[in-house]
Amino acid sequence: MSQKLIDRYGNEFERLKLMFTVVERGKGDSVVKELRHLGVTYNMVSVTYGAVGVDLRDMLGLTETEGEIVISVLTESKVRAVLSMVEYKFSMHDPGKGFAFCIPIEGVGGPLSLRYISGMEERYTDSPADDSV
Repeated sequence: MSQKLIDRYGNEFERLKLMFTVVERGKGDSVVKELRHLGVTYNMVSVTYGAVGVDLRDMLGLTETEGEIVISVLTESKVRAVLSMVEYKFSMHDPGKGFAFCIPIEGVGGPLSLRYISGMEERYTDSPADDSV
């Protein structure tokens, strides 16, 4: 069970993780699609060009010098399900297919940024009538 955090405004949040998923070139959008099905709404995809030595590529299980990295923000309670899905659907147990890992996010500057990356919805109104007493 994940621990809840409370910000200075009394809002309750789950701890967040930053997930890095490295996959073969052209598979990043497919990873994002699957992540969205599991409720992971904040994802970025970027092309990677390997400039590492052969030893490090072998250690990471990469066979190609080009790939894609998906950077995602997810709640702690989703980590196991998401990592299992990525490993299974993208055959990461096979050498050269990629890898994924998560690191904790220790802090986020600004409550709006936190709401955005954690996928929380908040209703904003600009109507002057809402400011009346």
